[in-house]
This record gives sequence, structure tokens and C-alpha cells, in this order.
Amino acid sequence: MVDFAQFPCGRHRENDECIFHQWGIARESVMLEVQPMDRRGYFMLPQAPEGAGYYVYGNVGGRPHTGHLAQYAHPSLMSLILCIEREWQAIDDRKFGIGNISIDGGEEYDGHATHRRGIEVDIRPVRKDKVTGQVARVTRFDDVYDREATTKLIQLFAWHVTVRVIYFNDEKVQRAIGGGRVRYAMRHDDHFHVELRWRP
Repeated sequence: MVDFAQFPCGRHRENDECIFHQWGIARESVMLEVQPMDRRGYFMLPQAPEGAGYYVYGNVGGRPHTGHLAQYAHPSLMSLILCIEREWQAIDDRKFGIGNISIDGGEEYDGHATHRRGIEVDIRPVRKDKVTGQVARVTRFDDVYDREATTKLIQLFAWHVTVRVIYFNDEKVQRAIGGGRVRYAMRHDDHFHVELRWRP
């Protein structure tokens, strides 16, 4: 429960109207849900927002600093993800899976050479079914892999000027998007990696 006596409305005086009075609710009854913030001031990606076009997975399996703990995003990346998930919902009713971003403070973790600045995100290819969560892992070699939908999803990211590079090993997707925007990298068969241009 938030004690609003400590955080009065910006223009609130005893006889002034504020949003709480307009809604007819007591300020003391309102609870705020705020995403966790790390030492850099980066927020954690919302983990299960109602009606979102994505789900989260991360690396788990008992390994420290994985799963939701590895989803602290630079504000530019957070904005991009939330923008893309809305664009995606306009063209497809399946959710796409978001994995590693960065851990608190941008420290090295889980053997990653990247994922330290909060400007990189791993995303699963789209499946032909609607399976989500940890069990929804799919590679570009699997029958359930939907190349056409994955191309559309990657294209949404590639269109944004803030995106520097995308790594994904399906050559047909690379050719379909063109311009060298999607490139090969080892171990990028079961996810694509989006990296933004760095602006400290």
C-alpha cells in the first residue's frame, strides 16, 4: 500500500480537486505497480502485461541471473519493444517470445559477450502454433517454425532506424529482408538477436 501522504499530488491542497477526488476514490486505497529498476536506472521489461503481443522466457534451468533477472532494458530498447509488440498485434494474433536483454548493472552473465548495455534483445522465431513460455523453443530447422511470420516480425525491427544489426541464421530470411540488415552469427538458429545503435 502506498502512503500518498508522503507523495501529495503536485497541485493538491486541502480544497483542490485532484484525480483521486475526481474518480471518487481515497488516495490511500490506490496501489501503484512499478517495474523493478536497476542501478543504471533501467526498468525490467513488464513480465506479463495483460493483452501484450509478447511473452517472456529468458534462460533459466537454475542458472543465476537469468529469466526475468536478465530483462533490464535501456529506455530506447524498451520503447522499441513496446512499439513492435503493438505493430505485431495488428498483423498476427500469436505472441512472440522475448529472452535475454541485460542483468542489473550491465554485468557479464551466462557466458554472453554481449547483452551488457541494455540495447540488445534475443527473440524467438515465430511458431506455427500458439505455444508460449519455456516450452516454446523452436529452431529454424523445426517443422513448427513459421518462416513467413518470422520474416514479418524481423522486418518490423529492421525498419526502425535505431536498429543497428540483427543476427539470425535463416538465409531465406536474410535474403527476404535484404540490405545486410540480418546477418549470420554462431548459435543463432533458435533466436534472433536485435542490437540498437549505442547512444549513451
